[in-house]
Amino acid sequence: MKLLNYLNKTIEYSFYLLFFLVPLTLAGDTSELFEFNKLWVTFVLTIVIGTSWIAKMVIKRQFQVQKTPLDIPIALFVGSQVLSTVFSLDMHISLWGYYSRFNGGLFSILSYVFLYYGFVSNYKDFGNKGGKESLINVRAVAFFVAGIAVFFTGNVIASFFKNTTANAFPLQSLTSLTTVLASFAIFAQLAPAGSVKRVLYFALSSCVLIVLWGLPSHFGYDPTCLLFRGTFDVSCWTADFQPKIRLFSTLGQPAWYGAYLAIIVPILLAIFVKLVSLPQLFEKGKKLLSNYLLVFATSLFVFIGLCYFSILWTISRGSVVAAWVTFLIFLSYYFYFFIRPKFNIKKPSFDFKVLASILILFYAIIFFNGQPFSFLDIFTFKGINDRYQNLTKPKAKALPPAQSAPVADLGGTESGTIRLLVWKGAIDIWKNYPVFGSGLETYAFSYYKYRPVEHNLTSEWNFLYNKAHNEYLNYLATTGTVGIATYLLMIGAFLFMSAKFLFKNTKRLGKEALLLASLVIAYIGILISNFFGFSVVMINIFFYTLPAFFLIMAGMLRENNSYSFNFSKNKSEAVLLSNVQKILVIGVIVIGAYLIFVLARFWQADRYYYLGYNFDRAGDYQNAYPFLQKSVEFRPSEPVFRDELSLNNAVVASAIIYQNQQSPNQADLNIAKQLIDSSIANSNKLKEEHPNNIVFAKTRVRVFYSLGQVDANYLPQALDAIKRAKELAPNDADVSYNLGVLTGQSGDVKKAVQILEETIKFKPDYLNAYYALGLFYHQLAINDKGQVINAQYEDKAIFQMEYILKTFGPYQPASDALSTWKK
Repeated sequence: MKLLNYLNKTIEYSFYLLFFLVPLTLAGDTSELFEFNKLWVTFVLTIVIGTSWIAKMVIKRQFQVQKTPLDIPIALFVGSQVLSTVFSLDMHISLWGYYSRFNGGLFSILSYVFLYYGFVSNYKDFGNKGGKESLINVRAVAFFVAGIAVFFTGNVIASFFKNTTANAFPLQSLTSLTTVLASFAIFAQLAPAGSVKRVLYFALSSCVLIVLWGLPSHFGYDPTCLLFRGTFDVSCWTADFQPKIRLFSTLGQPAWYGAYLAIIVPILLAIFVKLVSLPQLFEKGKKLLSNYLLVFATSLFVFIGLCYFSILWTISRGSVVAAWVTFLIFLSYYFYFFIRPKFNIKKPSFDFKVLASILILFYAIIFFNGQPFSFLDIFTFKGINDRYQNLTKPKAKALPPAQSAPVADLGGTESGTIRLLVWKGAIDIWKNYPVFGSGLETYAFSYYKYRPVEHNLTSEWNFLYNKAHNEYLNYLATTGTVGIATYLLMIGAFLFMSAKFLFKNTKRLGKEALLLASLVIAYIGILISNFFGFSVVMINIFFYTLPAFFLIMAGMLRENNSYSFNFSKNKSEAVLLSNVQKILVIGVIVIGAYLIFVLARFWQADRYYYLGYNFDRAGDYQNAYPFLQKSVEFRPSEPVFRDELSLNNAVVASAIIYQNQQSPNQADLNIAKQLIDSSIANSNKLKEEHPNNIVFAKTRVRVFYSLGQVDANYLPQALDAIKRAKELAPNDADVSYNLGVLTGQSGDVKKAVQILEETIKFKPDYLNAYYALGLFYHQLAINDKGQVINAQYEDKAIFQMEYILKTFGPYQPASDALSTWKK
């Protein structure tokens, strides 16, 4: 049946696109360039796969899902995630994920699990025709180079189309997408036979584009800046993103890019080792350049080196450790099964020479490039050279110790120190929510409540941590004992059965087992990089599908062993569809199309939000208003949009009222009243529906504080809001400071002093807190006529200002206060 064939092709190529398109996806006019767009593409492809799969079942009159050895661990894990969502501090966040990161919500986890079962249940229906692995000729080389050329040429063309406003048609995004699809179509001409091998081929082809996209940025020429700004440099990035220092290519952050490459490299190594074992590689009588197999093997060897360079240039220690460990596991496996049985030091085998060449490549890169661990510099050229310079250079006299400065001025707190504090907070969260955790993706809110006081002493004291920067502690904190136990069970079950299979069958399979082993090693790479960070969309796609690939290639899935039942007593496949089947198929397609439409509306709403948010941060609240209003119209159920609109309305209303005080206008006052009503209504709705969200609580403070500047009647509500924020973030120095200031402005100066004294204990290098404390001391020291009536408070006030100047350096407000008070 043609329709059935079409559905099979749709499922097949959707999986290929998943691995080719997702890591390349980014957009310059959304609130988050990388993860948001990657997850939305994943959602769309999952819906397409799901729609086609269900339609297949309707046509075949049979529900059928392949059974796998991991079914029980996966079911237990999914159940734990559902329960964690049900008992979550914020169910909306647990369903969709934390806004700006998105990955990790229940919908994303269900999508990944669905992809796992979608692949194992449908791979047999994929077209397995493809080029022979050894058929590498001038046509293959030309096609592959053409695919790369089309990708980069198309994106250069796309750089001429700018998405100027959210209302404009996203022509640049469409041009880039067309380019990627054209490149995909060219690469598809060379895809090998076998469903898993074809998926891996597209994943590796995508990796080639990603590495080539990222490498120029290390030298100051970033294709992303060319695409979005029209300048082939790195000027489009803020100080937080410096690709010349730390690469991230199209993955979004250095750690994510490094983790992605740590997955790819073991697979590349397996292909390379198997390739150089082919007898045709050194065929006699062939000229060097006409031996395309040798050219390909050499190119692959160079590309592995480029991947390793890229990992080192991310300066992500977690990714580097993952790459090193997986590299050692691969070499150990290769040595144990393929070199050890016939090892002869006097007459080294070809396999031994291959292993040695890989070792030399990796060490040479480390030696000349360096690596991120200073204690290992003694094994690098830089370390040896520095040591030699130190030995030959005359010793300089010791300088007196410099005066201590605030940690932010010293280049920031060491990331390992901050990470340990974040991990400590994660454990404290688990202690308070031991069974099901605080809820999927609610780490940002629960961490504030149990954040160690010491975090205020770091350079990232006012950063919002929405992840524990350790996947396992993140699961422990947000999904509790049940969540982490089932997560580890799922991991352990796969590692156990895969290791058992490899030890038992490697000898029988020969070098065919290398690719199987590389899938497990790549999976281990994910586990290691996740220990030092957290998973993102592409990493999670690999995390859930690598086991599926292994089970298929290892032949561990039994035919006709599925969860199934027939919709009809007649088991034979009908040539023509019945009317009921036609209605059901159309219904399934309509539902799938509607879900994609919802995602498209959400994506468009985010584009409006992105513009409005940026206008707000630039202080242009009036221009921000229509975009934020549209974002809420397009996606009224998204609280983040309402939160930003609430603040915007309050600020715009305050500005109108202030101007109206200079030149009264009733029409303007009516507009201001509408904006105030809308602002308060949205803020109240958020407070009611998301009572544990510290971000919304802080925004509520700003809403009423802004209104309080033109109408003092709103200040008590601002004070109530900051008190609630203090409950949600008891150890946050910034919240404590604002509570002190608002308490003082509300008339309770003595209480304000107590709060600010506590604040500087939280954070002894908090300039604003010292300054506010000095002002309130002075306020307590004088009477209504400005006469000093309490010398003790006056001395304290003067001491605070002098301390500021002595500790923090020149600060004009403190100098002005001292000159005024000492008159």
